[in-house]
Amino acid sequence: MGVRSMIFRSFRDNVQLGTWLAFVAGNVNSIAFVHFGTYVSHVSGHATRASIHYADGDLTSAFLFFMEFMAFIFGAGVTSFLLRGYTAASSQVKYTAPIFIEVLLISVYMILVSIHRSEVRSSDYLSHLTFVLAVAMGLQNAMLRQASGTFVRTTHVTGVATDFGAELGAAVRLAFEELLSLRWKNAGRVFIDRLRKSGFIFHSFILLAFSSGAVFGTIAFLLAADLALLGPITILTVIGITEYRRVLEPQEQLP
Repeated sequence: MGVRSMIFRSFRDNVQLGTWLAFVAGNVNSIAFVHFGTYVSHVSGHATRASIHYADGDLTSAFLFFMEFMAFIFGAGVTSFLLRGYTAASSQVKYTAPIFIEVLLISVYMILVSIHRSEVRSSDYLSHLTFVLAVAMGLQNAMLRQASGTFVRTTHVTGVATDFGAELGAAVRLAFEELLSLRWKNAGRVFIDRLRKSGFIFHSFILLAFSSGAVFGTIAFLLAADLALLGPITILTVIGITEYRRVLEPQEQLP
C-alpha cells in the first residue's frame, strides 16, 4: 500500500489567502484595541502582562490576560483538530469549517457588545468579550501556519517581519559579494533572484495587508463602532463559500 504525499496549493493561492487573512486580522485587532485597549490577534504580551499584574497583586487583571492567552491557544487547537493536523496550504483539506466558525465568533462578539453596550462603556480597559475574538484569531492563525516552504502567521507580524528582514539581509549580502568581486552587472540580478526564491514576496504581502487592515479597521470603527466588523465578516464569508465550492485534489499514492 502506498504512502500518501502532500499536494500543496499554488504559491499564488497561498499569497491570496494569506493576504486576505492578514487584512482581516489587522482589522479585527485594531477594533479590539481601540475599543478595549487590548490586542486579540497575538498573545506575545499577554503572558508578560499577566505576570506583571500577578506580581502587583492585581489578580483579576492577571486572570483576564491569562484567559485571553488561553483563548487564543484554544482557537489554534480547534483549527488543527478540524483540519486533521494539516494546514490550509494543503489542497487535500478544506478549511471551510474554521472559516465559518471564525465568522460565527466575530458575529457573536458584535451581538454581545450590542447587548451589553451600557456595561461595556463603563468597563475597564479589558473586557471578557475580547476572549471571543481571541479564539477567532487563534483559529485563523493556525489555518495557514506553513505554506510555500515558509512559516506564515496571518494574525501578527513579529515572525513575518523577522523573516522579511533576514531575507532582505541575505539578498544584500549576496549582492555585496558580487560588487566586491567587481561583478557589477550581476549584483542586481543576484539580489532579485535571492528575494524571488525566498518568502520575501509572501511576507511583503502579509505585512502590507495586516497594516492596511489595521488602518481600515480603525477608521471604520470611528465611523461605525463595532459594526465595522461587518467588513471582515464579509471577507471571511466570501472566502468560506469559495472554499466550500472547491473540489478536493485527489490523493497521490507513492509506490
